[in-house]
Amino acid sequence: MRSIRGRLTGWFLAGFGVLWLVAGAAVYFSYRAGLVAGMEAELQTMCRQVRSVGMAGGGGPGRGGRWMEQETDTAEVLGPDVMWQVWRTDGEEVSRSDNLTADLPPPDEGRATIVDLADGTRVMSVGHHFGGGGGPGGQGGGGGQGRGRWGMGGPGGGMDISVARPLDALQAKLLRMALLIAGSGVVLAGLGWMWVRFVVHDGLSPLCRIADEIGSIDSASLDGRFANDGLPSELEPIVDRLNRLMDRLEGSFARERRFSADLAHEMRTPIAEAKTIAESAVKWPEEGGPEAWQDVVASVARMEAVVQSMLQLARLEREQPGAKGEPFPLARIVNERWADHASVAEARDVRLRSEVAADAMVVGDRGWWDHLLGNLLGNAAEYADAGSEVVITMEDDGAVTISNRASGLAAEDVGHLFDRFWRADEARGESTHCGLGLSLAKACADALGLQLEANLGEGGVLEMRVTGL
Repeated sequence: MRSIRGRLTGWFLAGFGVLWLVAGAAVYFSYRAGLVAGMEAELQTMCRQVRSVGMAGGGGPGRGGRWMEQETDTAEVLGPDVMWQVWRTDGEEVSRSDNLTADLPPPDEGRATIVDLADGTRVMSVGHHFGGGGGPGGQGGGGGQGRGRWGMGGPGGGMDISVARPLDALQAKLLRMALLIAGSGVVLAGLGWMWVRFVVHDGLSPLCRIADEIGSIDSASLDGRFANDGLPSELEPIVDRLNRLMDRLEGSFARERRFSADLAHEMRTPIAEAKTIAESAVKWPEEGGPEAWQDVVASVARMEAVVQSMLQLARLEREQPGAKGEPFPLARIVNERWADHASVAEARDVRLRSEVAADAMVVGDRGWWDHLLGNLLGNAAEYADAGSEVVITMEDDGAVTISNRASGLAAEDVGHLFDRFWRADEARGESTHCGLGLSLAKACADALGLQLEANLGEGGVLEMRVTGL
C-alpha cells in the first residue's frame, strides 16, 4: 500500500498537471484562433486591394495577366508570399500571381477556407465576387476609371477574386507556442514537485512527531501523554483518543500488576501454612495428628477457592451467553442463593428481606444468574453491618437492586469494589473470601449483557444495581 506522503504527492502533482494542461490548451487554442482571425482579416483586405488595383485602369485581358506594369510590383504591395487569382464571372481566368502554380478555390461568399493546393501547398484562401458597373456609382467602377485594367468595367461586368497565403508561417508560430508551453510545463512540473514535497512534508510532520512518540512508549512509560500543543485541529481528536487509550492501558497494566501482587499475596499465606504444617509433621511425626491435617486441608481449600475463582473468571471472559434464554422466576434464585450463605448470615445476625414478587421473571442463562446473585448475596452476607438486613427489590423497569448497610466502607472505596482481590480490610484477616466475589459478579453481568453498578448512599447504605434487563 502506498504511503500517505506518496499518495498526497501524486494527487497534488496530478492536479497541477491537469490544471496546466487545461490552461496550456486554452492559451494555445486562443493564440491559434487569434492568428487565424488575424490572417483571415489580412486576406480580406488583400482581396479588396487586388480588386482596387485591377480597376486602376489601362489594362485588359490581352495583357496576359501582367499586374501593375506601370506601378509598384505586386510583391511590394501584398508581400512575396501572397497568391491571388482573378476570373470573370463566366469563369474565364483573367490574372494570377507569379508565385501561384495551382488554381485557388473559387470565392465562397467571403468565408476563409484552409485547403491543400494541387502542388501540396497548404494555404488559407479568401474569395469575393465583385459586380460590374464601370461608371459613377457602379459597383465595380473605379470612380470614372473606364473599363479598368482587366477590361471588366461597364454594365454587366464583374469579377471573382481569391487571395491566399501559405500556412507555413502560422504553423511555425504555433509550433513555437507549443514548445514554449511544453517547456514551461516541464519547468513548472519541477518547481511544483519541489513545492509539493515541502508542503506534504510540512503537513505530515505532526503525524511523524506522534509516530515517534508512540514508538517510544513501553510498559514503563504508560504514564506519559501525547501533547497537543501546535497540532492541527484535524489531529486533536486523534491525540485526545490516544490519550484516553493511554489512560485505559495504564489502568489495565496497573490492575494486572495489582492482580499479580494480590494473587501472590493470597496464595502465599495458605502455601506457607501448608508448608509449615508439613515440615512440622516431618520433623516431629509423633506430634502430628488429625488437627494438623485438617489445617493442611483448610489451606489447600483456600488455594483451591482462589484457583476455582480464577478459572471461573477466565471462563466468563471467554464465553458470552448474552441475555438470550427462557424466562424464569427471580424469587426462587434469590431464596436458593441466600440459603448457600445462611450460616454466615446467621452468625452475623444478617437477615434477608426480599421484595421481589413471586411472579417476577428474568431472562438469560440460568447458570450465570446463579453466579451473579450468589456472589452479590454472599458479599452482602459477609460484609453487611452485623445485625442489619439485606434488601433485594425488582423495579418496574426490570432493574434488580441489592442494598445493605456498610458503615466500614468509604466513598473512595466504591471505585475498587469490582477490582480483583480488593477488600476493604487491608490486613486481609481471616475471612474465607479471597476478594474475587464482586469481580465475578461484574464479569457475570457483562457476560449477560447487563450493567452492574455500585453506589454508596446516605447512612452508609451500599446499593448493587443490575440494569439492562
